[in-house]
Amino acid sequence: MEEIIKAFGIDGRLIVIQIVNFTILMSILGYFLYTPILNLLKEREEKIAKGIKDAEAAAKAKAEADVEKQAVLTAAHDEARDINTRAKVAADEKATGIVGDAEDKANAIVKSAELRATEAADHITKEAEGEIAKTAVLAVEKLLREQAS
Repeated sequence: MEEIIKAFGIDGRLIVIQIVNFTILMSILGYFLYTPILNLLKEREEKIAKGIKDAEAAAKAKAEADVEKQAVLTAAHDEARDINTRAKVAADEKATGIVGDAEDKANAIVKSAELRATEAADHITKEAEGEIAKTAVLAVEKLLREQAS
């Protein structure tokens, strides 16, 4: 075996020195390069996990806001429907009151007109009776004058 080592020119001290150099280099690279990269990767992983958690929380908050929005809209529609119904009822009541007042006024006008018509008829009847009485008196006077002549 020594012949093979000498044939290839392998020196034991050089191999040991190379192993020591490689170990030192790996230690230095591990301390200055590998550990910071691992820390950086760990920080990125934590940021990504936090981002995912925040996104899930935002999605949950959005879903809750959508549900609340729908409830508010439903309540607003119901309230608007109630207001509309109350307005229609109030308008119907007001219209009924106005129609009733108009009917009362119309009845009062009709009664007033009937009363005036009755008063006018009575007045005309009295005038006619007076005229008839005068005419009768004049006719009697004329007849009496004709008989006396």
